[in-house]
Amino acid sequence: MYLCICKSVSDKQVREAVDRGARTMGDISARFGIGVECGKCLEDVRQFLDACLLAPPAPMVATAAAEIASPPVKSGPVPERAAWFAVDL
Repeated sequence: MYLCICKSVSDKQVREAVDRGARTMGDISARFGIGVECGKCLEDVRQFLDACLLAPPAPMVATAAAEIASPPVKSGPVPERAAWFAVDL
């Protein structure tokens, strides 16, 4: 369900932001730009944010948790690589 029509922000996106550390309307607004256009969504987003913060955190998927817990280990010599970088002006 879309919570902000102007910025096309769904409830799923807000919940994921909360799972990643968003705790205030300022966090949500900075992430998605909510409330910048018309502002009609602010109260609905605030209520949904409060509900997300009161709910227990969503469990991690078993495969994702296993990948985080034990990253793959590469053995053998490290190949030489040319150093490079890019500057975005």
